[in-house]
Amino acid sequence: MSLPPMEFNQKRWNRLLLQGYWVLSLVTVGVELLYMYFVSNETKSEFLSRYVLLPTLLTTAVVGSAELAIRKMHAKSHDYILITASALLAFIVSAVHASLNYLLFFLFFPIMISIFYFQYKKLAYAIANTLAALIVLYVFNPAIHDRISFVGLITMTVLLAVYSVIAFGVLTRGREALQHLRSTYESNQELLVRTIMMDKLAKTDALTNTYNHMAYHEYVEKLVEQADNGRLKLQIAVLDIDNFKKVNDTYGHRAGDAVLREVAAIARAQVGPNDFVARYGGEEFVILFTEIDVSHAYQIAEEIRETVSQTTHEALNGMAVTVSIGINRYRPGMGKERLFQGADAALYEAKKTGKNRTVLAEGVPAGFGQETASAMS
Repeated sequence: MSLPPMEFNQKRWNRLLLQGYWVLSLVTVGVELLYMYFVSNETKSEFLSRYVLLPTLLTTAVVGSAELAIRKMHAKSHDYILITASALLAFIVSAVHASLNYLLFFLFFPIMISIFYFQYKKLAYAIANTLAALIVLYVFNPAIHDRISFVGLITMTVLLAVYSVIAFGVLTRGREALQHLRSTYESNQELLVRTIMMDKLAKTDALTNTYNHMAYHEYVEKLVEQADNGRLKLQIAVLDIDNFKKVNDTYGHRAGDAVLREVAAIARAQVGPNDFVARYGGEEFVILFTEIDVSHAYQIAEEIRETVSQTTHEALNGMAVTVSIGINRYRPGMGKERLFQGADAALYEAKKTGKNRTVLAEGVPAGFGQETASAMS
């Protein structure tokens, strides 16, 4: 998994820049109106038309055109539109106030804007815009041409080059930081995936792809806690493959493994998404049913038993196997040990009374079957 590309939030940033252009236009008008109070009454009319109305009209036209172009043109051109608009705004401000030499530094505005995009070609485009604006102002604006000597123009060009180099350096450093961030992000993602995989492997039985004995104890404790608080219905089924030792002795352990995989697959297919299937050990499986009552759990267990009994196995020369199942329902305060012991006793009863049966713990005497059912297998 990789870090999202730089363009993932480009639309929002372009909108913020465009809003900034509108704000800049309004601020410019406000400053000009403020200055107008300090000029003589005889020149106020000229000042209003030259320094307020004309630049306001021009900047509004530029920003409005940029707004329209952003709405109508392809997203790939939006960055260049905004850089061009910034160059035009800087050009207008510098041309209108040609007598204020320091405002020529406003021509570097497009370079500052281009850094937002972290792309060398857009920085180069901004530098070209700035250089073109500077040359046009020097050649075609008499006020600037008369006030700035050729040496001054060279100085401005050198300053432009210096600022451009600095901008390239900032951009390079930013891209290096971004690359480092990407590498760190991807390393963390890989570590997270490996951790998840290792956790899954640690809790999964490799043969049957069910949870293992350790995972069962971890989950049953959490489920018992919720059941004690009245937030969860909990039923347990202990399932054991009948005569499994005979299967291994007759057909071999590979055949036995194939049977285990098939029985586990049947159990996983029948239970709900919130239920839990684990290989408890050997040929014994545990199913934890959540959010259903004991009668529903019994029904599902019977479906598993019947499906297993009707499923033939190639490894057994087309023969089927059967399973015996004991079910117990959880009552608050019972604890996980008594929950399992009740189901295990019901399983023992199913084995003792003919196998290929599902028996509920209700009706099985307490403590019955504490010896394992393996002797009946």
